[in-house]
Amino acid sequence: MAHLVRPPTDRGLDAILPHGINNSRQGITVKKAIIFDFDGVILDTETPDYESWADLFEAYNVQLDLEVWSPLIGGDVAFSVYQHLEDLTGIAFDRPKLRKTRHATYVRMVESNPVLPGVLEYLESAARLNLSLAVASSSNGGWAQSHLERLGLIDFFSAVRTADDVARAKPHPDVYLAALDALGVAPADAIAIEDSPTGIAAAKRAGIFCVVVPNPMTRNLPVEEADIRLESLADLSLDGLMRQVASTEATGA
Repeated sequence: MAHLVRPPTDRGLDAILPHGINNSRQGITVKKAIIFDFDGVILDTETPDYESWADLFEAYNVQLDLEVWSPLIGGDVAFSVYQHLEDLTGIAFDRPKLRKTRHATYVRMVESNPVLPGVLEYLESAARLNLSLAVASSSNGGWAQSHLERLGLIDFFSAVRTADDVARAKPHPDVYLAALDALGVAPADAIAIEDSPTGIAAAKRAGIFCVVVPNPMTRNLPVEEADIRLESLADLSLDGLMRQVASTEATGA
């Protein structure tokens, strides 16, 4: 697939900051980078993950409750969905065979999904505003990289850091710190865009201002530790978000 073309740069952040806010006098750091989570922020891979498992559970006349599944999203919570299925059914499954069948269904579901609303507009606006971009994901590198390439988004990002690059997954800050290091940006100069409590915790522990955009799988999870909540990136332009970030930091709200 052909890569998307970045629009030409025509202005910087100074043109969109809130009127009356003087960054140097009020201690506001003009942001230089945005770091995106991948799963559930750029592409909805999380709904297919749950639904492919839920369909499998239903095939054996048992149910995978969303309340059981949701805490797993975005991190390294110790839970075996295979064991849970076996406990509910009393069946000892051929796990490699089950994994292969379920994964094939999952991949088909994921590949049928478009980029989430507002994401492309944010990437194009970031290029116009001279913001550096990175991905910080708890998935393996091949997963995130291959989908970014398939979707024609890879050229927007200066760095992609994943579970393959760090010793500890989210909620530890390691993958965000790796992304910051790759961009050469300080935590105070960046914004993280996340979708789950686990991801928010990782971003905040790295010292990064965090915007949460919950997806259907995380909408009812506690995300109040984020600095700003949006229901969709399509609800607020990047220019508008940058103004809101500056205002939030100026007022401490």
